[in-house]
Amino acid sequence: MTSVFVISREPRMRTAVTEYLRERGYDTATASNYDNAMLHLADYRHDAIVTDVQGLPRDEEGANFIQFNQWLASTYRTTPPTMVYLLHKGARRPHFRIEGAVIKKPFPIEALGEALRERIGHPRRDGHDPGIDLDLASNTLRSGDRQAHLTNIEATLLAYLMEHQGEILHPRELLVDVWQYHDAAGASTLVRAHVSNLRRKLRDVLGSADYIQTIRGKGYRFTA
Repeated sequence: MTSVFVISREPRMRTAVTEYLRERGYDTATASNYDNAMLHLADYRHDAIVTDVQGLPRDEEGANFIQFNQWLASTYRTTPPTMVYLLHKGARRPHFRIEGAVIKKPFPIEALGEALRERIGHPRRDGHDPGIDLDLASNTLRSGDRQAHLTNIEATLLAYLMEHQGEILHPRELLVDVWQYHDAAGASTLVRAHVSNLRRKLRDVLGSADYIQTIRGKGYRFTA
């Protein structure tokens, strides 16, 4: 299973982040300070590390982060992990020894999900993903004993996304290949509305809408 390690001294932040990640299929572990994080990470490698950057360079927390920052770079010299840094809005950005996504607090929790999906993809579930059965003859989406009826456009769109799994598809491209339109005017609005409906039905049948990812400024990508 895809694992994410969360470091924050704020209990509410740790809880909010880990609950969000677990609901979306990630395995999680946490640490409340950098010392405990280093002890844990010395023995176990995670797919990604989310660290809440605390303190200023001249205070104790800031000094602890500098030590942790250096330790990360030394420990993961050849194969650095995927990093996501949570930083207070307006705070001076430290020099990160391992580059990663920077999210300014306060932030919508989905910003973290998007940052992780862009870098490590949809969480692996060790073969326990529900099977996706799309019947184009009846426009029916099934998984186990759950099913949902799709419109013609929704079924065609999902089939196209699944056929191009892993590829980022721009709304203009989808408008031409799925809708058979040659005028791209209004492409983003039209495609976004249908993707939203399709995600709702995926959630009803599969328990998650994260199979269709939004890649900001670029388009959509299907991952299973």
